[in-house]
Amino acid sequence: MVTRFLFIILFIFCNVNVTNAQKDNSKKSLLTGIVTDSENKPIKEALIFVDSIKTRVKTNKKGFYKIKLKQKNKTITVFSTDHGIVNMDYIGQDKINFIFPKGNYVTTEAELVLLGYTVSNSRNKEEEQNYDNYRDIFELLKSRFPNVLVEGETIRIRGTGSRITSIDGFPPIFLVNGSEVHSIASIAPHDIKSIVIEKGKTSLYGSRGAGGVIKITMKQ
Repeated sequence: MVTRFLFIILFIFCNVNVTNAQKDNSKKSLLTGIVTDSENKPIKEALIFVDSIKTRVKTNKKGFYKIKLKQKNKTITVFSTDHGIVNMDYIGQDKINFIFPKGNYVTTEAELVLLGYTVSNSRNKEEEQNYDNYRDIFELLKSRFPNVLVEGETIRIRGTGSRITSIDGFPPIFLVNGSEVHSIASIAPHDIKSIVIEKGKTSLYGSRGAGGVIKITMKQ
């Protein structure tokens, strides 16, 4: 009888914890910041992306933006047609300022799509993320992402470092479900939920990030 009572108490306790965790995960926080160029001049009309998906938020004439985020959100990206893109990891901050470095590679909206960003709410995500028909991940990357150069199992991202046009250059960092891995050769395309390609991220990863980052999210 005592054992059964303890089991019931434990069951209730576990369910309360799960419910609280779900509530915390969906709780929204306000993020604000300023977007400027290398000379500290505000950049207006810059678009804000959350986890590579375009939002309706833009910077005002003072470069200011504000947006509500969930705790599960991971990456904030600012896109400017004149200055390119800048990424920052989101770990619950209430303020993130973005500074576009001098000489930053200018990315077009078409290139954003090739990099794996969602720029239109009308895109069919299920169709875009259906990778079942590829033999391996290398064929997938080569076919679906024209900005990615693939030779055998060697991968490079165009527009990183010296804007490579050959397989020479810095190798990208591979992140699978947020964890860095040394190889993605064993990943089956049909197990992949989404892929995002990001150009050089030296501010976050140092010189290792010069070759860009390939972020892969696996299906549950």
